[in-house]
Amino acid sequence: MPFALTACATVMRTVHPGSSRAELRHLIDSLTSQPEFRSAQWGVLVVNPRTGDTLYSKNAGKLFMPASNMKIITSAAALTLLGPEYTYKTTFLTNGEVRDSLLDGDLLVIGRGDPTVSDRMQGLITGDTLRGLATAVMDALADSLRAHHIRQVGGTIARVGNAFPDSIYGYGWEWDDLGEYYGAGVDELIFNEGMAPTKLRALPDSVRDSLYSGPAKDPAKAYLEALRDGLVRKGISVEGGVRDSILPTPIKMDTIFVLTSRPLREILPALMKPSQNQIAEILLRTIGLERGGIGTADTARKIIGQQLLAWGVQPDGFVIRDGSGLSDQDLLTPETIVRVLDRIQRDTAFATYYNSMPIAGIDGTIEKRMRGTPAQGNIHAKTGTLAKARSLSGYVTTADGERLIFSVLANNTTTPGSTVTNIADQIGAALASYREH
Repeated sequence: MPFALTACATVMRTVHPGSSRAELRHLIDSLTSQPEFRSAQWGVLVVNPRTGDTLYSKNAGKLFMPASNMKIITSAAALTLLGPEYTYKTTFLTNGEVRDSLLDGDLLVIGRGDPTVSDRMQGLITGDTLRGLATAVMDALADSLRAHHIRQVGGTIARVGNAFPDSIYGYGWEWDDLGEYYGAGVDELIFNEGMAPTKLRALPDSVRDSLYSGPAKDPAKAYLEALRDGLVRKGISVEGGVRDSILPTPIKMDTIFVLTSRPLREILPALMKPSQNQIAEILLRTIGLERGGIGTADTARKIIGQQLLAWGVQPDGFVIRDGSGLSDQDLLTPETIVRVLDRIQRDTAFATYYNSMPIAGIDGTIEKRMRGTPAQGNIHAKTGTLAKARSLSGYVTTADGERLIFSVLANNTTTPGSTVTNIADQIGAALASYREH
């Protein structure tokens, strides 16, 4: 199948500036055809989107487990379908009345999936990545209640509505992953990327830090418990505690205030640079909720599939099971990844997308990779890592100033993961040093 764009790669065994395209292809072939990869599968595509030239292609139309390269699809679809200024709104209401300082009823919360109540996001917002605290958001919510003259909640803290009625886990996630931080579940209320709060402790420099007991079994309840703790810290008592179940929608509710998140353009770096699974899963469900009316992964998969087809992706070029790529049942071709990277490049919000990606030798998951090569500070690319899958896809600017799009996927390798990663890095460095003319 001809690809309107195309692919060609280059590798570290030195493709000097000015090397021919044939030399570049020979280099990538030699790297991916070494004896230790005899039983593995490599998929590589490198294209020049300006000219439509394919510089290198190997198994570009075959399906591979993409690992976290699935986030390329999820983030691009979210940016297109939701927009860079999209915000999450969490509404705080009551089914009672405020008399003097008593809220005579329940404190109700309606969530829509805000992923920004986390140490990571608060660190990005404040510019202090070492001291961002999810608990600071809960303290601020308590201050908002105090501003409404509430010092006591006579009822419970409960959630109303069920924006994400799906499983809290991604489709096909392995049982062993569910006890790890990267396998935490998500819901329409989520605290600190799905981690359950415990007590606060003081660090030696008197900076407060949050402690967590691991992934929360019930993310929404963990959020409400963190909110209750925030209220208590601010001197607001909660007589009825936290309700375990979802409260039926009361006939009468009064809004107290609404918490609005930072926009999607500020959320994307927290997803892409560290390869954060929970934000990806929330974005998947948000697409289903906002564009399909139901916040389920199944609804979102259909909508994203339609978007991929609208972008010119081949119908047999993708199998979407989750938003993060933690599922080993996700499948993408290098052609699909390159096509999406090309189409999002035409979006008015492309700068947001491009800058959200990890930068070789600078930050994110490739902070320590390709240092001392022409790729450092140049390549903007997304990594992916599963037990038998490694991936690296993104953008690279050549020695003569051409921005190329590339995708390198490896599956079913028996060599150490670092060996596979090194091959991808050599290809990236070679592309950065390549000069067409």
